[in-house]
Amino acid sequence: ACIGGIFVVITLIICVTNYELIRTAFGERSVVDINNWRLAHLAKACKRLNNGEHTNLQPAFYLHSKNHSLLYCLVFKAGTSSWFYNFNSWAGYSEYEIMHIDNLFLARKFYPKENRVTLMQSMEHSFSFIIVRHPFDRLISAFEDRLVSRKNAYYSRVSQAIYHRYHPGGNGYISFRDFVQYIIDDVEYRNSTMGLDIHWCPVNNLCTPCLARYDFIMKLETYEQDMAVLIKAARLQGKVKLVKVNHARKESLETLMHKYFSQITQKQMDMLYSIYKIDFELFGYSAESYFQIPKALT
Repeated sequence: ACIGGIFVVITLIICVTNYELIRTAFGERSVVDINNWRLAHLAKACKRLNNGEHTNLQPAFYLHSKNHSLLYCLVFKAGTSSWFYNFNSWAGYSEYEIMHIDNLFLARKFYPKENRVTLMQSMEHSFSFIIVRHPFDRLISAFEDRLVSRKNAYYSRVSQAIYHRYHPGGNGYISFRDFVQYIIDDVEYRNSTMGLDIHWCPVNNLCTPCLARYDFIMKLETYEQDMAVLIKAARLQGKVKLVKVNHARKESLETLMHKYFSQITQKQMDMLYSIYKIDFELFGYSAESYFQIPKALT
């Protein structure tokens, strides 16, 4: 009986501490409960972290569709391509324009940036949401899509510049270790994370979530389940096209984690985590599995 009682207690503890991992296995009601947990967790973390060390709401990356009473903060490399597609489709742009012209440029022509006061008012009268992603998974995605693929001329030049910074006179391709060191050096030089590229800048800087008001926090890890509930809650039935603009990965996340994070040293890992630590805490993510990957000795 004692053993049985201990087992029950341990099970309850595991369920509570891993609530986010249970996710949406039990249907829509669970998604709503998890969203409430995410919002409450964000509020508590913001209070503990002095509002993410921000004093003003950052309006640069919010899109407001007045016709749909919808407000969305762009977290690049966390489902933005799909939502750009929907926002720009609502704006009347053609499929060709959406696929061949810079999406943020198109969106800003129809959805002008609101100032802080107007944005706060919009949050009170619109359905406001954000999509987040595990910070290091997002970093891997940014590295592969922006710097390795070389499908964008600007980021091809950035990739080459980073490579030559750490391999002067060399002739090769950027490594993940180069990328990590570049981020570390950039933050140290500026004494801030604010100047980082939008594709790997912390969410805390892009959306200043501690100073925003959200109705829904989506996670890329539970995207389909969260999306179904968001569409219903925001009354977007029949208005959202579930498109996958970016191609699926050829390798699993676990493979990529070991492939890239085994290239960096423990010191680099510690410094990298410190840069994204607030994002981890705000949205309830853990870096434990990344820390467990054996690191390079030098």
